[in-house]
Amino acid sequence: MRLHLSMDLPYPTDLPHVCERIQVDVAERVAQLTGLEVGEVILTVRRLVTAVGVNRGRVR
Repeated sequence: MRLHLSMDLPYPTDLPHVCERIQVDVAERVAQLTGLEVGEVILTVRRLVTAVGVNRGRVR
């Protein structure tokens, strides 16, 4: 089975690590819930989203 996910991710982030982790976690969870083996999880990052109103370490 192949799954295709499309999601927004926070910026900044370690994209390769986060994407790989999501793919592994989704495949494992789907297998647990359905008993079906997921051969491939295709992840599309639609956009990177910054946190609004969060102080990014800037001193005022």
